[in-house]
Amino acid sequence: MKKLLYTLSACVLFGFSSCDDDYLETKSPDKLTSYSFWRNADDAEAGMAAAYSQLECATSYWGFAEIKFPVEMYPSDLVKIGGDAYNYEDWLSIYNFNVNSANTQTASYWSIHYRGINFSNQVIEKVGEMTEEQIDPAKKNELLAEAHFLRGYYHLKLLLAWEKIILRDQYPKGVSDTHKAISERSACWDFIIADFEKATKNLPASYDAQNVGRATKWAAFAYLGKANLFRAGEDSANATEYYEAAKAALAEVVGSNNYSLAPNFISMFDGTNQNSSEAVFELQLSNNTDNGAWFKFPHHRWIKPKGLFGWDEIAGSSFLLEEFKKEGKVATDGRYDHRLYGTLFFDDEYFNDSDNPRVYGYTFREWWDASSTAYDYTGFRKYLPSTKDELDAYSHGNNMPLMRYADVLLMYAEALNELGETSTAIPHINNVRAIHGGLPAMAGSDKAAVRAQIEHERICEFAMEGSRFHDLRRWGKLNETMAANGRTGVTDDSHFFPIPESEVNSNNEIE
Repeated sequence: MKKLLYTLSACVLFGFSSCDDDYLETKSPDKLTSYSFWRNADDAEAGMAAAYSQLECATSYWGFAEIKFPVEMYPSDLVKIGGDAYNYEDWLSIYNFNVNSANTQTASYWSIHYRGINFSNQVIEKVGEMTEEQIDPAKKNELLAEAHFLRGYYHLKLLLAWEKIILRDQYPKGVSDTHKAISERSACWDFIIADFEKATKNLPASYDAQNVGRATKWAAFAYLGKANLFRAGEDSANATEYYEAAKAALAEVVGSNNYSLAPNFISMFDGTNQNSSEAVFELQLSNNTDNGAWFKFPHHRWIKPKGLFGWDEIAGSSFLLEEFKKEGKVATDGRYDHRLYGTLFFDDEYFNDSDNPRVYGYTFREWWDASSTAYDYTGFRKYLPSTKDELDAYSHGNNMPLMRYADVLLMYAEALNELGETSTAIPHINNVRAIHGGLPAMAGSDKAAVRAQIEHERICEFAMEGSRFHDLRRWGKLNETMAANGRTGVTDDSHFFPIPESEVNSNNEIE
């Protein structure tokens, strides 16, 4: 995928970055435009590369961390901001739940995702128009399914952050097409679910080595399950229907026998086990810079704490550490939940063993002594590279998991439990606990106990992966939980970001 998607994306992005100029100018016969570009299968693949190129806001060197992480991670009771973050007003407003429509981070997040939608729509329209002489019909259907997956994915990310969004279902031919009203939330869910359903029909089950990382049918089923599960939490009147749909979609992934949990939790995040047995969908980055390629970023510097000479932008909250520790040292080797050690650096004998210094060749106290930082600091370990040389580098290109099999299992367990199939749900929870946490089976066996356990497991499993805020909202627990954990300012009005001022000013259909 790195070879196919990323080396081709630049020519597409710059070859037809504007959709509004074509109808204003006389077309040059020797210049590629959105009308003349789509000639054959290679062009179709290049168009698909552009659609992938906007994933996770990995579109600029500094912007990757500074857009994605504040927007997705700061609204959570599992994090606190570091000292340097106070220097950035727009980041601080996200953390304090007082974002206005001029916020640069949320506006960039909005525009990048809509750019991905625009590129996806170009593939759907232009590849859809290709003849059998231009592209093999089977490849055509596969690419169309892939584009529907990405369009659904980008819309889903937007709908989780905004209450209502603009459904962009076609490639705009002129300025007038860019003016479009926002849609009701139910219509947005319908659209997203329909796109994922379309994607399941013709996506392959796997790809060859050159295309690893592209969306498979299992990724489409996983996100179809997620969309239905999250919708069930918002629509109590029809919840059973959506839980059933979530169960059916997630069962496809579980029943595929295509995935298994990675035994070494941290390996999925530190670059040592990329595209692992657990990776259902993964952001493909690269440390390879051959021929001028550059798909690595300084996000590790953004994440790593001051004690490791990082920028000190984010840290784990005391609540997160307490949640990890609340079962005690019950893991098979007498430690806490193993996921704790893969998620956070903290003051613990595991990180203070002088015979086996696990913090890049030092103990936790040696690092934090050197920086005069208090021992109670909990810095994130997730997404930091495995070696000190990589940690000290200006940038790195390790992949980032987006959908893991652990998420599939826990969402599947949740759907089963909500449908009254509690005994069937429990083994999936215990599977995640045993392999990732080294933990014994959960206590409790009724529906309420399983609900509580799923919340605990999702905290420990997905801290720093952007799910917590949306989980709390769909469970109807956002206000009370955030307030209980010291995150004030969350009201009904601040559950979602305001539509960016740039969109309001340029779109005549939005007041």
